[in-house]
Amino acid sequence: MAKRARILAESLVAEGRFRLTRTRVEVEEADGARRTFDHEIYRHEGAAAVLLYDPARGLTLLVKQFRLGAYLCEGALESIEACAGMLDGDEPEACVVREAFEETGVRIESARHAFDAFTSPGATTEKIACFVAPYGAADRVGPGGGVDADEHIEIVEIPFAQALAMIEAGEIRDAKTIALLYYAKAKGLFGSTPARR
Repeated sequence: MAKRARILAESLVAEGRFRLTRTRVEVEEADGARRTFDHEIYRHEGAAAVLLYDPARGLTLLVKQFRLGAYLCEGALESIEACAGMLDGDEPEACVVREAFEETGVRIESARHAFDAFTSPGATTEKIACFVAPYGAADRVGPGGGVDADEHIEIVEIPFAQALAMIEAGEIRDAKTIALLYYAKAKGLFGSTPARR
């Protein structure tokens, strides 16, 4: 168990959408042992995600889009996810209200914070704030689809039980979405939902 750590050196490797640094750190363990290592780390300013759920109809509203990382890993052409985005200077709740409208056309007034998670703490500083928010058919007031040049988003409404089954079938593999769906199940946001056969 680490007792303390200190940064010894850092150099900029690349700067594009995110900054990539090579960082040397010294870690002191609880037993007094010290170790030093270098890692490349993507510096990310944070993000937020929201699981939109319609408890009356038993649906969740997700988005489907191309993700370059998934494509490079195994040629996946689409990823099914909860809507999310970078904070861009906003507080996390303001971010998810904005992203819900931009990506899905759903206007929500507020969202309930569920948890925060590091997406890949060995490789990036990204921490994502995760929320849940109820919606109804009348709340879909915009076209959705995203506003950024690299976004081409398809909106999908999926029965909650089917979304859970899609995790087991390997059709939903986005970590934040999986965590949010299981959070919704644990909190009973959809009531009793038998699994799809």
